[in-house]
Amino acid sequence: MSSAVVEKLRALEKLPEGLDAWIDRAQGWFKRRPSQARPLWQQALLCTEQCQRYGALAPEALQQALLLATENLRRDPLHAKGCLVDALALVGQVAQRELGLQPYPVQFMGALALHHGWLAEMATGEGKTLTVALAAVLAGWSGRPCHVITANDYLAERDAETMRRLFDACGVSLASVYAEVAAEQRPQLYSADVVYVTPKELLADHLRDQLAAGSGQDAQWQNFQRWMGQGETRPETPFLLVRGLHTAIVDEADSVLIDEAVTPLILSARRPSRGLSEAVVLLAQLAPTLVADQDYDCITRTRSVRLRAAAIAAVAQVAHALPPVWRPAPRREELLRQALQVHCFFRAGHQYLVDDGEIVLLDEFTGRMTPGRTLTAGLHQAVEAKEGLTITDPNEALSQMSFQAFFRGFTRLSGCSGTLWEAMGELWQVYRLRVVRVPTHRPRQTITLPARVMLSKPDKWQAVAREVIEAQKKGRAVLVGVRSVESSEILADLLRAQNIEVAVLNAVHHAEEASIVAQAGEPARISIATNMAGRGTDIRLHKAVEHNGGLHVVIAEVNESGRIDRQLAGRCGRQGDPGSVSLYLCLEDNLALRYLPAWACSMLVVLLARAPQSAPVWAQRAFAWAQARSEGDAFERRFSVLRNDDWMASALPFAQRTGV
Repeated sequence: MSSAVVEKLRALEKLPEGLDAWIDRAQGWFKRRPSQARPLWQQALLCTEQCQRYGALAPEALQQALLLATENLRRDPLHAKGCLVDALALVGQVAQRELGLQPYPVQFMGALALHHGWLAEMATGEGKTLTVALAAVLAGWSGRPCHVITANDYLAERDAETMRRLFDACGVSLASVYAEVAAEQRPQLYSADVVYVTPKELLADHLRDQLAAGSGQDAQWQNFQRWMGQGETRPETPFLLVRGLHTAIVDEADSVLIDEAVTPLILSARRPSRGLSEAVVLLAQLAPTLVADQDYDCITRTRSVRLRAAAIAAVAQVAHALPPVWRPAPRREELLRQALQVHCFFRAGHQYLVDDGEIVLLDEFTGRMTPGRTLTAGLHQAVEAKEGLTITDPNEALSQMSFQAFFRGFTRLSGCSGTLWEAMGELWQVYRLRVVRVPTHRPRQTITLPARVMLSKPDKWQAVAREVIEAQKKGRAVLVGVRSVESSEILADLLRAQNIEVAVLNAVHHAEEASIVAQAGEPARISIATNMAGRGTDIRLHKAVEHNGGLHVVIAEVNESGRIDRQLAGRCGRQGDPGSVSLYLCLEDNLALRYLPAWACSMLVVLLARAPQSAPVWAQRAFAWAQARSEGDAFERRFSVLRNDDWMASALPFAQRTGV
């Protein structure tokens, strides 16, 4: 049995725990495949040379070569009968003719890494969209289903249309699936060789197929019933949506496989709950009357609440006014905990928005709205009660699966991103994926300025506004990264008060995303964005901006993961362009409040007063420590979700398991 098969089987087994888990995770740091980088680079150079030679082929000869390469990949999907370099060079030549894009050696290297089932770390602006398409063509030629996983619906539709001519010319059928696609259209779209789709849509459709198969409604069962004479004789539309799961190429892999894997995807339906609306409204009125650190404890790091005797007594006094089903102590106290949790930690513009009379949750890592996603029973209703909205019925789970368990089920899994190096340990432990670092096509010229340490948010926003205006006067384009809708609006108002035109990209203004990003590289352009601008976007510089120093990126709020800060910093310096990055560290930012102990903050205050020159260095170390603590908590949450999947699988030994 090959080592690759053994690793795949290990990935499907129960994850190690305790000391074994730490040892297993540490292996990821030594499985980075640096030994594979040199051979891949040499093959990439051969691909570049061969691609140039194919430029002399007539269209008819090129088509014949493509047919031969297709046959080789179908018979030998991994090595193409020893002609993998030639096959990839042919795809590169087609891209040059159809799209006017000549692949760089680094793009060939990335495509080879993806084809071998590895993760390729490619810097921002190095052409990951074309790299993924090159690898997807090879996967499409193999005849197995290939899904290109994108970070959002916009990218699924955009990237598929951008690369359509390449796939068509290579004889590979292409489709894209996103939220607006109707259910009856999806089976036909999923039958394509390559499908661009978001992880949420693909996993949801996979769960729907499982539910249909469990109730005997899948296409095979329908055919069997008709053969037995028990079903209708006329052909039926298949109930199965997804053709199968075999190959997945994940764009922005760290975002999809790690950041968005905290919460499992749950298919649910509304289930009326007697008296819940009256109970949450009453306790939402009680919560503001209680005093933190006197009636209850706020645990900032975990964003949870612990009731003290005074709070328990207060809810007992109003128990008679609650509906009967919510009067028992455990139930009423749980609802009070949720009401206090919402009162202390949930703020409009940070965790959610009120849109057309409904609560729409915000993705913490991207800043995007997530329509249809709800909090656990009771907590979502507590948010609605806080905002004075109509209380909806809670959801009842029909089926659920974590993204980790879903992606580990693919026969071949690979991906690329600009920020994978820091997460290699977890990527190995959970998915058995190795990371290969791809060099940049041109040397990066980004200038990183010294960090600035601020004591309060008002002082920070004033300093950011001054820096932005100064850069604008020099004719540069400026991108300011913030963490919440509220922060983006605060800074925008400060600049507008000085008659400065600002483009704001957040969950409220998400419809203008494409136009805002397209103009972000124009002279004197100021763009303020949540993490929405950090994934899948390419800011191209006007020549005047390039001459004046390039794009200036301001990280105004440190994120809870250092990878996201690095992703934002990567917006500048694309393809060797000039650019600069500045960083603000504020002791009132959310990261410091949650993960920096009081003594650490006090020391930084003393340093700022007595040794202001050395304060930024120590502040960066302190915030890096806070980020490490935050990432550790997030890892534990993801790991607990995955352990729950393993427990459910072992607790249901008679569940039907089907192969692809």
